[in-house]
Amino acid sequence: YQRRVHGIKQKKMRIFIFLLASLFVSDCKSVNFVFDHGLAVSAYQTEGAWIEDGRSLTQHDNYAHVLGMIADHTNADIACDSYHLYHEDIALMKQYGIKHYRISIQWTRIMPRGEAGSEINMKAITHYRMFLYALKEAGIIAYCNLFHQDMPAILTLSGSNKNDDEFVKNYGYYSDICFKYFGDLVPYWFTFDEPIWDALGTFSYSYERHTKIYKAAHNLILAHAEAASIYKQKYQALYKGKIGINIWTTFGWPHNPENKEDVKAADRFMWFVVGWFAHPIFHGEYPDVMREIVKDRLPKFTEEQKKKVIGSIDFFAMNHYDSILIKPGKSTSHGSYYEDRNITELEDPKWNHTDMGWPITPEGMHDCVEWVYNNYVKNTSLEIWLTENGVAVREENITAALNDHNRIDFVHRYLTTLLRAKEEGIPV
Repeated sequence: YQRRVHGIKQKKMRIFIFLLASLFVSDCKSVNFVFDHGLAVSAYQTEGAWIEDGRSLTQHDNYAHVLGMIADHTNADIACDSYHLYHEDIALMKQYGIKHYRISIQWTRIMPRGEAGSEINMKAITHYRMFLYALKEAGIIAYCNLFHQDMPAILTLSGSNKNDDEFVKNYGYYSDICFKYFGDLVPYWFTFDEPIWDALGTFSYSYERHTKIYKAAHNLILAHAEAASIYKQKYQALYKGKIGINIWTTFGWPHNPENKEDVKAADRFMWFVVGWFAHPIFHGEYPDVMREIVKDRLPKFTEEQKKKVIGSIDFFAMNHYDSILIKPGKSTSHGSYYEDRNITELEDPKWNHTDMGWPITPEGMHDCVEWVYNNYVKNTSLEIWLTENGVAVREENITAALNDHNRIDFVHRYLTTLLRAKEEGIPV
């Protein structure tokens, strides 16, 4: 991101690698591997203007303004101020040759009251149209995420959250507005970014977490399907766009591949993480292992819901950063998501880490793409899109930022494993 501090603009950008299907890598000999790099951001992290032009508060605003919740008391009231300075951001992207930009739209700007049928904020419509048009004029393709973990606070304070069935209706109404006003400028849509964290974050510390986490995830899937159905029925033929959902992926290797219990735990981990949101989209049901363990605490899809959920993506979008070693956990009961999953996460002491403490595990990218392909994408016409990947590196000044050998090494190693997947015939 660009950070503007006390009027001084620092060119400091956090870049996620955005991989699409038809890319070119200079040392690729045996396969046509096309590589388009881009940037991915979220509105709350970049826009600022937290109470301007009719925007209401998100759950993040409320959280960040409670004294003691954030260690250094910072918030995103201004953030990168891209709400006002997006023309400068776009000029920089054009200068650096960026052709793809994934953003998110804020529900609380479009519909300050949040509820279906409530007033549309035309100032927000005008702002986002100007922003998206500026991207198009600069030759930058817009990829738009409808929801990046920024639930309208007005709904949560009134008792309506993701575990509430009204969430699906409210979200569907909001998505329809976005498709209507921005569909001509956005060729690629995402309904949610990493919905697993929306589900787990909503009720992780609640005494009701035993069932409400699964209910929240269920409604997120239904809301995705509702938005995808609206787009496909009303707008896709007109605008020729595509829609999907960003699924968070991490790969779990057995701690000891020769140990059957470790292998079983690693397999269970993948179904509880990736399969939780991907399986219904392909099969209309949750993974078998989840249904066996969670039993009646896991919601069921009606036949009508299955019709909307199955086939509700035009591509398989996955975010991937790292992987982990897995062995069985020590839980003796089932009541919460983590007790149900019942695994222990470990790391190889030889692994290096990013400055955020995340393990650097490039082989996991290949293995995760392969797992997704074998379990879901194989025998379909879908492509796998890697929509987030990158490395956090602490850089105190411009000299350190330009001397970014760690980042170069990270990107090279991860893309090398992705290239291997492509050479093996996986449509990534």
